Amino acid sequence: MTVADHDVLASWSRVGTWLTAHTRRAPARPAADTAGLDAFEADLGLPLPADLRAWWLLPDVTACYWIPGAFAPVSLDEALETHEIWLQVAEEEDDSFDESGRSESRYQREFMPIALSPGGDGLIVDLRPGDTRGAVLIWDHETWILDVPQWASVTAMLQDIAHALEAGTPVLLSHATLGGSHEPGTAVIDDALDLIWQPATVGR
Repeated sequence: MTVADHDVLASWSRVGTWLTAHTRRAPARPAADTAGLDAFEADLGLPLPADLRAWWLLPDVTACYWIPGAFAPVSLDEALETHEIWLQVAEEEDDSFDESGRSESRYQREFMPIALSPGGDGLIVDLRPGDTRGAVLIWDHETWILDVPQWASVTAMLQDIAHALEAGTPVLLSHATLGGSHEPGTAVIDDALDLIWQPATVGR
C-alpha cells in the first residue's frame, strides 16, 4: 500500500465511521476497476494523481451528499459519462470572451468529476499541469466560472472533512483564506438524519 493509498483509506474510514454513527444508511458508490482508470489515463495522456486513483479504488464509499456544497460521490462510469457530456457542450459553444477580452473558461478534458450536486454542478479534480494539478474545484455547469480550489488535493478534502466531522469544526477554512466564495461550514444532522453543512461564522 502506498502512502497515498493509506492516507485516502484512513481518512475515508474516519468519514465513513462518522456517517454510519450519525446519519441514515445510504447506498454506496462502487469502487472503480483499474482497467477503467488505466483507459482514462491513457486517453488523457497524463498520469492520474496517486490519491485520485486511490479515491476511485475505495470500496463502499457512501453515495449521499456528505461532501460540502451538497455533493455526492459518483461511480467511475457516471463520472466518465458526465465528463463526455460536458466536453461535448464545451465544443458546441461558440468562443466567448469576458469584459477584458480574455477567452472565458470552458470545461477541459483535463478535468475529472468525482461528485455531483442535485443541481448538476460537479466537484472536479484538475489534471492540468501546473500549480493546481490534483486540486479539487467546483465546476458550475451554468456559469463555467472556476473559483479557487476547494481543497489542494483529494487527500486534503478527505482529511478536512474527517477532522470537521469528528471535532465539530468548520470545513473549507483554507478555501476561505485563499479568497474563495464558498463559506466554511459545520456539520449538522437534520430530522431525516441527513448531513447538512451549515454556514459557520468564521473571520477571514
